[in-house]
Amino acid sequence: MVTGANYVFRGCGAIPEWAAEGAEDFRGVLVVPVPPETIVFGTVPDPGCLPGILRRLEGLGMRVESVHRVRELPRPVRRADG
Repeated sequence: MVTGANYVFRGCGAIPEWAAEGAEDFRGVLVVPVPPETIVFGTVPDPGCLPGILRRLEGLGMRVESVHRVRELPRPVRRADG
């Protein structure tokens, strides 16, 4: 079970969908491009990790405009091939 607080990061610019994954301080990441914006959902185990996550997202090309703590993260929709 993933523990921590769920956050939504919203901003301008595109980042690769895989870019925020694989970091201990940012788990369960879902990147949703909604041009010209990008929305990133993820779980942060410790609020002290937020500055590093913001720097990482901005370093990947996303200008973060808002950060909000949310109760639940959306579940990714899997598309059937066919």
